[in-house]
Amino acid sequence: MAKRAGQSLSILGRISDLYLACMAFLFLLWPGLGGYEHLTQQKAAAFFLFSGLYLGGTVLLRLELALVGGTPLRRGSLTARHLPQLLMAAYWLFTALSTLLSPYRDTAFLGSGRYEGFVTLSLYCGCFLLLCAYARPAAWLLGVFGVGVSLNCLLSLLQLTGANPLNLYPAGMTYFDGNVLYAGQFLGTVGNVDLLSALLCVAIPVCWIAIVRLEDTKRFLLLIPLALSLFVLFRAYVEGGILGILAGTLLTVPVIAKRGQRKKFTLGAAAVIVLCFVGVYAFGSRMGGFLYEASELLHGNADDSFGSGRIYIWRNVLEVVKERPLLGGGPDTLGLRTDAAFERYDEALGILIRSKVDTAHNEYLNILVNQGLFALIAYLGALVFAALQWIRTAPENTTAAICGGAVLAYCIQAFFGISSLITAPYFWLALACLIAAGRGNRYSR
Repeated sequence: MAKRAGQSLSILGRISDLYLACMAFLFLLWPGLGGYEHLTQQKAAAFFLFSGLYLGGTVLLRLELALVGGTPLRRGSLTARHLPQLLMAAYWLFTALSTLLSPYRDTAFLGSGRYEGFVTLSLYCGCFLLLCAYARPAAWLLGVFGVGVSLNCLLSLLQLTGANPLNLYPAGMTYFDGNVLYAGQFLGTVGNVDLLSALLCVAIPVCWIAIVRLEDTKRFLLLIPLALSLFVLFRAYVEGGILGILAGTLLTVPVIAKRGQRKKFTLGAAAVIVLCFVGVYAFGSRMGGFLYEASELLHGNADDSFGSGRIYIWRNVLEVVKERPLLGGGPDTLGLRTDAAFERYDEALGILIRSKVDTAHNEYLNILVNQGLFALIAYLGALVFAALQWIRTAPENTTAAICGGAVLAYCIQAFFGISSLITAPYFWLALACLIAAGRGNRYSR
């Protein structure tokens, strides 16, 4: 019976491997059929296909194995290592309640143009919980992800030369027409450069930590996606993504260090952080861009234009939060609840274009305004307990070290970022593999 149960659960593990591989390569590289204008819609269709098949197929197979194959559903006492799963389940329940009670229920169910409604969030949570139970992260998956990231970055590099391979830009336009002839900037098979930076905040830690921690010489092949990702990130110059990588790396090094070296690296990281704050406070006002704005904020001076208008967005979103603080207005409904907007002059058309704000440009604030305080508390609680598991297991467990570093960098950039089903799945996959590491799964050859 035990042998049969092990074989049955191995099937679920192989299905999870297939899903991870599809997301790491096929979903990542799918460019859609209508260029960047329709990329979100095309990616949504692919995400629903892959994640829906995985979630539905795995649940049905698990029930069949329990009812017909004689493999009982897992039972046992709940322990601290189950807290991230339980809290994410609570996050889903509060999201469901927010959707049910939303005055914009129809929009909340499927979502607005970003497709981040209840259905998408349910797929995030459902696939996360299944992967926590059945994922078996292996080194070959790193290779698949590395190839996908490399190809995406190579396409981005071609676009940065002014080319338009795959005809993703409108006819006659290139990357350099962004925010001039059309709103936004777009690169690779991800689209918006802010979303691309979110993906790279997962990819870069995965690559550098794997190179440091794995022993197989093939790990050095990950230098290719690492170098390409770093170049594209700094060339696109998305400040939130750059901060995510720099701060994430600084905080990750003490966690993944050997236990005997943790104190030394922690003190070093703390010293660097203090010096950065002092330096920005004292000299940042003499510099331009992000450093100037950060210095002004440290001095208590906030302007609506800071962070490419994020201060303006956050201020308006916090006013909306007051209307429905506990359960929010429903997933992906912010655009229906605020009149906040950006304006830009279109040189080609000779008119002023007004772009409505439909996301908080801060993933945590976005949860608060859309799904409410209860959902945000559950979500942050899951991240806290996952972080504690990462800190505890990273010195010996390579899976935890790699996935935790990726989750941390993503979470830092998420403070300035936009949640989208184009890139958010990589955060959920990394988080699930981090939790799965607590069951003893490690990267193998």
